[in-house]
Amino acid sequence: MTKLTEMFAENTNETATTNNRSLAGTAQLTSLANSIVAEVMKKADADAENYQEKIVASQTDNNAMDELIRELYDLSSTDVEFLKALDEEVQNSMLKSQQSKRSRSKSKTMTLENYRSLMSGAVAELLLRQAMGKPKSSLGYRRASGSIEYTAEELENFKNDQEALRREIRNVQSKKSIMKSKADFNEENERWIKLLEVEDQLKSLRVGGTRVKTVVVDTTKEKLLEELGDKEVDSLKSADMKELLKKLLSGAEEPTEEPTEI
Repeated sequence: MTKLTEMFAENTNETATTNNRSLAGTAQLTSLANSIVAEVMKKADADAENYQEKIVASQTDNNAMDELIRELYDLSSTDVEFLKALDEEVQNSMLKSQQSKRSRSKSKTMTLENYRSLMSGAVAELLLRQAMGKPKSSLGYRRASGSIEYTAEELENFKNDQEALRREIRNVQSKKSIMKSKADFNEENERWIKLLEVEDQLKSLRVGGTRVKTVVVDTTKEKLLEELGDKEVDSLKSADMKELLKKLLSGAEEPTEEPTEI
């Protein structure tokens, strides 16, 4: 049976840094976010095996984390009036602070404690956006939603953002690894087949990958040596040289083109 703790690294000596110059409302927001994190983690732990794929994805992808939180907790029911009461400048500063918190957490070893901190920053950001009326763009790559299909717009975005494309390919490969590690893995599984198709689809969007160049091969030297046999060039008479040239010219072919990967 899969346990939530198995999805994270062991605790290290890393300690979180705190900023004593907290903005108004930050302490209340942090407390609220932490209480929501506790609820989300409790639900995820109760069904850890089914949520494993989404939890792993959420450790490195903000969209995946946001979707996981929304799936396990109804944020719209949360009272955010205290955030609405803050002026816009403070709200924006708090939003940037939570985004920085998420970035710092992702850069550290992903222990369970650090994951809670990462999720807390995500919850806080979502609550702030809710209070500010600034929802995230609806365009997301839906990693955590379980969907393994992409819209034409998403595919075009991947094509134009090769780094995002590489991350998405790694994400699909991670899903494949998780599926393959399960005891009941079956290559005939519909989802497995779909993952293979999606991986190929994404890889086809790569720009500047393996290319093929044409190498022109001139075989004149080989033919000349073949005609000479054991004869020395210096020993050839003028008539012999002319005859040799005639043979080479009469049997001349276009240079051979050979494809070579670079």
